[in-house]
Amino acid sequence: MNRGTLVWNGFAAEAFLEGRAARGLAAYAHQVETARAVVEDLGGSAILADEVGLGKTVEAGLVRAELAARGGGASTLVLAPAGLVRQWRDEWVQKFGWPSAIDPRERAAVTVLSLDAAKRERQKRAVLERRWDLLVVDEAHHLKNPRTQNYALVEAIRRRHTLLLTATPLENRLTELYSLVTLVAPQLFGSYLEFYREFIVAPRTPKNLAALRALLARVMIRHRHHEAGLGLPAREVTLLPIVPTPPERALYVRVTRQLRDAYAQRLRGHGNLLPILTIQRELCSSPQALASALDGAGWLGESQEPLLKLARSIPRPAKADALQELLKPLSAPAVVFTEFTATQDMLVVQLNVAGIPAAPFSGRQPPRDRERALEWFRRTPRAVLVSTEAGSQGLNLQWCHHVVNYDLPWNPMRIEQRIGRIHRLGQEARCHIYNLFAARTIEEQILRLLHEKIDLFRQVVGELDVILRHLEHRGRSWEGRLLSIAMTAGPGDLEERLDRVAREFRAAEARVGRWDGASPHRDP
Repeated sequence: MNRGTLVWNGFAAEAFLEGRAARGLAAYAHQVETARAVVEDLGGSAILADEVGLGKTVEAGLVRAELAARGGGASTLVLAPAGLVRQWRDEWVQKFGWPSAIDPRERAAVTVLSLDAAKRERQKRAVLERRWDLLVVDEAHHLKNPRTQNYALVEAIRRRHTLLLTATPLENRLTELYSLVTLVAPQLFGSYLEFYREFIVAPRTPKNLAALRALLARVMIRHRHHEAGLGLPAREVTLLPIVPTPPERALYVRVTRQLRDAYAQRLRGHGNLLPILTIQRELCSSPQALASALDGAGWLGESQEPLLKLARSIPRPAKADALQELLKPLSAPAVVFTEFTATQDMLVVQLNVAGIPAAPFSGRQPPRDRERALEWFRRTPRAVLVSTEAGSQGLNLQWCHHVVNYDLPWNPMRIEQRIGRIHRLGQEARCHIYNLFAARTIEEQILRLLHEKIDLFRQVVGELDVILRHLEHRGRSWEGRLLSIAMTAGPGDLEERLDRVAREFRAAEARVGRWDGASPHRDP
């Protein structure tokens, strides 16, 4: 692995790194280059958009150290999701020797707050009355909408330098770039109307790409795994087909039939299709998740009550038994991901009853409870952390080597974020990824698309977010396209239609590779 040191323009940041090496700070070459570029080329402010797991927290720390060494001051405010506040405080004190406050009224050199806490009136007043030398915002893609309170707060904070950290600077629309860039370099793109006229054909289709790239190179830095040359350990992927019990199979068939009818009706009436996508994924997750969604919803008409009764009659799904058998022989901790809290609750109870220590991690928990869960997970032998999507971003779990996808998001980027919790800088062992799926369901077909046809799990997928945008047609998302196939394909053409999507993915991957070749480190 390529390590580096900071030495330029006569400043002794190298000595800082050497002095902290005994405390666990050993910067990689791409992190050092990022700090150099931010300070020397970009004026101390940037969007740090490295792929998942490449150490953006350390990059931000190196930028702060070098700014301070150059007389740029040191008062720093870090805004992070609530579940990552403790991680930021721990990492910066352990690696850089910087203790931090969680109350901006303490006037500490480093303050780490959650965005939610910073919006509370007393905290907000204290944040806004100071002029900070450096503002760092983690998971900054949450600022993509300029009409939110989060965006308004960040925009109002007085500071000399700004770092926005996100692996996905653009998720759905090109205008999201405008929102983020404006927080870092307000004059770079001019007015919103000027930006739209100059660079956008449609919400997901850019024009004048060379000029857009040139402007972004003045504010954004992005490294990819294959460029960084980190030599991360291999991923070992295991697919585990689960045969549903007869009641589960009957539930799947009956609900899917109802969903197809509802899809056709809503499509004709231009209704909201999102509930159908959610119900389909809950159906593949667990009867408990489905029952939670159906209870009180009433949108399946006369079929609703019989289906709800059938779902509630299945207390122990076949998948849960399979998970238990998978985890029993493991001698190391494991993270189990599910998208749905009802599934999470069921799994935590059943695993603990089976003698497998398990604890939940979700956005429903207060930040302190999430911190306790992570600490318990680190200290408990053979512990199992059953996490919702709240644990798929930002957490550093590289001491863990096992990830179980109990149910799969249909968006490959979210799966990559899950795996990135363990397959990241600092990981020294082979990573084991286990994918559970219900046989003869749409879940099996989607997994086959992701695993065999796109080869998602056997590589770290570069520019996955860009590739997915290339596949979005007429405003329909990737998940929307898959839902359309699931709801309208006949038994004979389902696989062919998914094959077609896979071929489009490969073609888009090739186009992105050609498009991206002009600038290896910075891109839109």
